[in-house]
Amino acid sequence: MRVEACCTALLKQILPTLDPQRQGLCLDVGVGTFAFYCQMFAQLGFSTIAIEPLPIPKLRQLCQRHHIQLLETCLSNQTGTQTFYGGQFARLGNQNFNSLAPDWFGSSARSQQVPTIDLPDLMEAIAAQQITCLKLDIEGWEPVVIQQFADLPASLLPKVTMFEYGGGTDRQAGAKGWAPKFLEGTMQCLTTLQQRGYGLSIMVDYCHGTDVNVFDLQTMDLNPGNVFPPNAVYGNIISFYDCSYPQEAIAQICQRYRGGVINWLVSQLVST
Repeated sequence: MRVEACCTALLKQILPTLDPQRQGLCLDVGVGTFAFYCQMFAQLGFSTIAIEPLPIPKLRQLCQRHHIQLLETCLSNQTGTQTFYGGQFARLGNQNFNSLAPDWFGSSARSQQVPTIDLPDLMEAIAAQQITCLKLDIEGWEPVVIQQFADLPASLLPKVTMFEYGGGTDRQAGAKGWAPKFLEGTMQCLTTLQQRGYGLSIMVDYCHGTDVNVFDLQTMDLNPGNVFPPNAVYGNIISFYDCSYPQEAIAQICQRYRGGVINWLVSQLVST
């Protein structure tokens, strides 16, 4: 599955339906260098905030062009400063793997201090009244943020939360983004969302030939086997709070993004 293209298409269709008057904010946390969800949010007419501690010039230009508020900080569990580890993949520096987690498989020994802010303080700083979408791609740090949903009033829970999971190999290998610590963190994200009342959820995985997994957190017995196939590589989970979307429409959107031979070959390289 072409993960980012599929998730972009889903959110592009879903968000205007859930918030037609564009009353809520959209937050792109961990923007990176290529999948600019913040641009899509802004083009849909939503007030948008991009949160990225080391923005590349292209992101700065996009934020200026589309009137996106750029916060050069990390969303974390404390407000202050923390050590930020430069990313690497295949022994090459890669900013998309930057992380606050020193043991993340994409973290290198290169580090620097960066400003951080916790979730309740962020909501106060941006004077949030309603959040339509929160997208999280922060390289193993997603559980640290999502567990703070317990500290938010129901009025500030995002209608749609999307977070990344896995990476570096497949689930059955049990390493890298699927190492026990990080898999446990992914499941804790789902547990927190379940406890806060999130229901309809969509898993979009990179693995060749994988269909999306659409499930209801309120009725699911949460264990990895019920959520992810053994050959899951990485992807996003999109969860809905106090709202829904037709499953037939979800399937129709996602069908266009099923991977082909090139995706399969790359996934084999990633899993070795």
